[in-house]
Amino acid sequence: MIGWLGDFFRFWWALFYWNTRKTWFRLHGAHRDSCPCQNYSDSGHALDSRCNAIIHWSEPARFRRVCPLLSETKDGWRCGVDAERVRPFWPRAVLITGTTLLAIYLAGTLTVFIFLRSAHYEARYLCVVWPPRWSELRTSQEKLYSARAQQAIAAGRYPEAVLALQRVCELNPHNYPAALMLASLAQVSGQPFVAEHIYERLMRDVPAQRATTAEIWIRPLLSRAEYPTVKQLAAAMLTEDAPRREAWLHCLLFAARRTHDQALLSGILQSHTSLPDWCMELIRIELLLLQDRREQALVLLNRVNHRPLSTYQPCYQADRLISLGQTDQASALINDYGNLIPPGEAAFLHLRIFQQKQWTTLMEGEYETLLHFPMTPRLAAQYCAWFIKHSSPPALARFVDRFLQMGPAISNETLPLYQATFLAAYLNGDHTRADRVAEEISRFTSSDAKTLRAMAAQLRAGINAQQMAQLLPLVPLPLEAIYALLEGPSVPATR
Repeated sequence: MIGWLGDFFRFWWALFYWNTRKTWFRLHGAHRDSCPCQNYSDSGHALDSRCNAIIHWSEPARFRRVCPLLSETKDGWRCGVDAERVRPFWPRAVLITGTTLLAIYLAGTLTVFIFLRSAHYEARYLCVVWPPRWSELRTSQEKLYSARAQQAIAAGRYPEAVLALQRVCELNPHNYPAALMLASLAQVSGQPFVAEHIYERLMRDVPAQRATTAEIWIRPLLSRAEYPTVKQLAAAMLTEDAPRREAWLHCLLFAARRTHDQALLSGILQSHTSLPDWCMELIRIELLLLQDRREQALVLLNRVNHRPLSTYQPCYQADRLISLGQTDQASALINDYGNLIPPGEAAFLHLRIFQQKQWTTLMEGEYETLLHFPMTPRLAAQYCAWFIKHSSPPALARFVDRFLQMGPAISNETLPLYQATFLAAYLNGDHTRADRVAEEISRFTSSDAKTLRAMAAQLRAGINAQQMAQLLPLVPLPLEAIYALLEGPSVPATR
């Protein structure tokens, strides 16, 4: 065994050493006296000259793989050609070396492939053995960690899911769903600044999804009352996201109102001249109200545009009139607009008017009217926002019963809606129905909804703005519910 190992290493040395020496010999004239491998004291004739290259070999015959000129005679191993005809065998050396390296490479890649498959990588052997396909291994690794993240989320192992998703984002920064999921987990785990960094990166690096990213990002920003960023984002998307311009305008006006930011609205009126006229008019009205120019604002608020280009315009006018205590004017405005205001929106505006006037009987009739509408996610979210701001246990009970019977099924998309319904029931003191909603949530999420319950208890006990900014981001809610919570319980306006 030792002899074989020795010859094995000698073979690789000889393959290059003696071929190099012989090449040099041929290039310098091939004289007998300078032959590198034949014994100098021999004749230099074929089959009469000994080979110096095999002196230390345990089995000289093995040297024939390097130089086939070596021949066995009755006197022992001799060179098969005259000294002048000694030559290198580079093709043989290249073939042996190439074949050996190829065998080693194939064996190595096969080992790697077996290891990857045992680690559940979705990789083909071609992707391992063929270098131009190596980039697909990165994709396989990305899929593996994505699957691990999904499994961890399903099992409730959120720290493990976060680590897996971080690895996915490192492998592919443009994996949009993984980045969104990572931001969501960071948000609910109390790491809002990590989530904010992810959303900022997606807005910059995935421009095709800017509108979708902004729509998702605005919720945690509002939940934390991060109004400087809210205003910046809403102002940008007001021109970029035309299909959702009404929602962005509402968000912008809400943030400006909460921060009394006149400069923001003045700047938009001066620089965003490409915005529609109805949009500019609403911004102008809000600016007048912030500047305490109430009479001028009321003139514009009471003006009926019988061909509004947006359904948000009449809703905004009625909303601001009610907030200013102008309930009769608001009621007249709603009647003048008629069917131009969606029935659901008009019903909730009427509820606000009746609530301010304390017309309980009319409120009961309006509740019944609303309950006959299809229980869409939008209507349910508006209901939740209403009951978060206005306590009415009997009406709340009818809403929750209908929501559980006729509302949208619980899913990842409607989970915030169910959580808002739980908060509305809990804040109205209806713990029985709150528990029924919580059971649906727990059944879907395989958790005890501990954070949601703790938040509801804190809201019921009363919290300040700072505590609200810490708690609200932990529980995903519809925008309508977030606005309602930020505004706080409704107080009837004074005339």
